[in-house]
Amino acid sequence: MEIAFDAIGFEIPNENAFDDLAADVGKRGEVSVLTRKDGVLHGRCLKFGAGLEVWTLLYESGKGEVVYTECRPAFRARYAHKISPWVLTESGKDGKSVVHGFIEDTNSEILFQLQNLTEVGANVLEQTTLNVGLCGLAYRAGIFPTNDEYGWKAYEDAEVKVADEDNFWNVAGRILAFDSLRNPQSGNDLYWIFVGMGSLNLEVLVNQRSLRGKKPRIGAFIEADVWLQGHILNQTAKRNGYEGVDWSSRPADFWKSLRKPN
Repeated sequence: MEIAFDAIGFEIPNENAFDDLAADVGKRGEVSVLTRKDGVLHGRCLKFGAGLEVWTLLYESGKGEVVYTECRPAFRARYAHKISPWVLTESGKDGKSVVHGFIEDTNSEILFQLQNLTEVGANVLEQTTLNVGLCGLAYRAGIFPTNDEYGWKAYEDAEVKVADEDNFWNVAGRILAFDSLRNPQSGNDLYWIFVGMGSLNLEVLVNQRSLRGKKPRIGAFIEADVWLQGHILNQTAKRNGYEGVDWSSRPADFWKSLRKPN
């Protein structure tokens, strides 16, 4: 999964760099806790702005044994999907919480890493429909002038399997919107790209350095290999996603938008 860190602007060249980042998240990240039948999950989420995050997870057994499980990249998606039906597969001791389901009222199947299980709590898992923000963190992407082969394919269905985890997907479609982002800690420049694939629209985050071909433009064709991750949306998660006032915007600009035409 370390390859997905590049999509949010972090270079992880070796194990020491990985451990240093995990330690930083453990010290400065927001704390969330979820009690399970046989232990407790301790989540830490360090927000870097613009939706960029890194999560770590600790598992504490009923006997008080604490085991470090995982450090993973994350991005808070801008749009929501309704997932129904769905099923959660959870492995507390190695930190993996994977949701498998369908975009509501479609045949679009998804399987993704659930980032914020400790944040939303157990009650949300009683719902028959999940409101989820999804974003694919791209480790390979290219933009091409013309192509009509839209697609959404899991690697287990591809001719060549390049990833061991099931939540790696191949995305192919038209660019509906895009935006430039910067990781404030690393200084790396990123692209947020909204991709239309017919029955499914998906957000993709890619490091600008890793993007092949032309620069993004509306209507261009993009193909990307992504690690799919997402957050369940509830009131707590929405409040935690608030990143403060955007001081780059002047208050006068907001008042202008409220003026009535003559």
